[in-house]
Amino acid sequence: MLEAIKNALKETFPDLEAELSIDERGILTIRGECAAWEEVVAAGHLAAKPPEIRNVVNELTVRGKIMPRKDYSLYRAMGIAEGRIDAVDVLVIGTGISGCAIARELSKYKLRILAVDKGDDVAVGATKANNGNIHPGHDVKPGTLKAKLNIRGNELYTQWARELGFDLQRCGLMGAVTDIKLRPLLEKAAEGARAMGVFNPQVLDGEQTKQIEPGFAEHGIEPAAAIWLPSMGLVEPYKAAEALAENAAMNGVRFLFNCTVADILTKDGRVTGALTSRGIIDAPYIINCAGVYADEISAMAGDKCYTIHPRKGTIAILDKNRKPIYHSLAGVLGGSPQKKGNSESKGGGMCRTPEWNILMGPSATEVPDKEDLSSTPEDLAYAMSLGEEYGIGNGDIIRFFTGSRPADYKEDFFIEMSPVTGGFINVGGIQSPGLAAAPAVAEMVEGILRQAAAKDGFSLERDPDFNPIREREKEFRHLSREEQDELIHRDPAYGRVICRCESITEGEILAALRSPVPPASVDAVKRRTRAGMGRCQGGFCQPRVVELLARKLGTDLTGVTLRGAGTNILAADTRPGAVKEAGEV
Repeated sequence: MLEAIKNALKETFPDLEAELSIDERGILTIRGECAAWEEVVAAGHLAAKPPEIRNVVNELTVRGKIMPRKDYSLYRAMGIAEGRIDAVDVLVIGTGISGCAIARELSKYKLRILAVDKGDDVAVGATKANNGNIHPGHDVKPGTLKAKLNIRGNELYTQWARELGFDLQRCGLMGAVTDIKLRPLLEKAAEGARAMGVFNPQVLDGEQTKQIEPGFAEHGIEPAAAIWLPSMGLVEPYKAAEALAENAAMNGVRFLFNCTVADILTKDGRVTGALTSRGIIDAPYIINCAGVYADEISAMAGDKCYTIHPRKGTIAILDKNRKPIYHSLAGVLGGSPQKKGNSESKGGGMCRTPEWNILMGPSATEVPDKEDLSSTPEDLAYAMSLGEEYGIGNGDIIRFFTGSRPADYKEDFFIEMSPVTGGFINVGGIQSPGLAAAPAVAEMVEGILRQAAAKDGFSLERDPDFNPIREREKEFRHLSREEQDELIHRDPAYGRVICRCESITEGEILAALRSPVPPASVDAVKRRTRAGMGRCQGGFCQPRVVELLARKLGTDLTGVTLRGAGTNILAADTRPGAVKEAGEV
């Protein structure tokens, strides 16, 4: 098999002199030198194609270039200086949607759980930088772990939303055709989705299509038939992660931010803890949900079994004055193509948020640097190109941003208890549909930990005080006038509007600051409350948010950051005493 892979690489990349090795698990390591980064990625994908290959460790370099690598030496020195700071039963590394979901799932047991993140809040990586789609599961390669967990996760989201109080909109996914001769293709697609376990795929006639989705008629499109997947959903991904984290904290999970894991400590083939920038944390079980850095954390644990190649994507958010084209996530198949930004990733087109902002994108561009979140003109142009036929242009944009998908070379989730290092659980390669699959990912990891604990001689004990319910905070903008008046009567802070674009009140911001997992930066407050997400992007409300944060954090205005250490908004206080004494926030 190695010879066949080597020959395939040589045929595709004649100048590549690759060294290959494979271990008993089917982990292939590839070394050598390429002419460009695109070749590094393409060679990794080619090497991963044989089904016998479990995953690929890609150590190819680019001729004449220094590959970006994270330097952990300073973080190690900081941690050693602090010494031991904590001892827990389970350490979760990473607080994106997977980490928060797993922490919450495990909080039903009598366990000491700590979740750490190098960022200043939950959901600061890939979780906050995606389009919030809860995919039905029809568009994932059959037989993969992605497919299995996507379909199960989609099903579990209804319970999640009910228990955790975040907004889940089952908007449905519709692909229409204008030529009735194409209906057999829709029937075949629906049959395939049904075989995979997707919930209730249907093929509709033209009238049924227009009844469910009036946007077609509104734009002069006459559908002949459509495939309809009613389980498609939308969430604000950071709100889902926030809800999970808060409920986990209510049930005893602790969170530690601005905490970079610099090494995994082991003894006799088992993890004993982690060396972090904040100090040493003892833990017999470690769950690795570190996103684009998951491969590096796994290597620290002595299990070098996959490589993450970051695939960044740019999304543009449009002003609410530009109304969504469709109520569901809909489009005409065979009309304007849903462009692919990458052969291994579907990229994106046009969708909407639960708050009815149009999202354009994402793009899909392979980059060598995991810290590269730059938004290029090319990526933005790609994201916006699918709106041209609807008259959507750059003038409609209120914000654009770029995130990075943590893709491995099998393009599948990599979830397992390490067979090399006891107590170490990998949750890697969690890219789309990672958001949709998150409840099932947490369920799977719970099973892995329960099995490992039993093998180690003890069983996980359920906590009788576990409470799965997290009450939703009042959203002033969605209340009736009578409800708003009643709320203001009870708490006058709800009568002071801080963010005019989104009608976010001081009461809502103060409630967020009292969260079990409180926001500690302006961007964190924005994600929790939407203050700053409107047309002016914080031009009106940011000064007041800074004041409220300063009061909560017990600092002056210069101590408030945009998104964590090194992003202080103000350089000096030119108005001493500007932050009024107002008691406890």
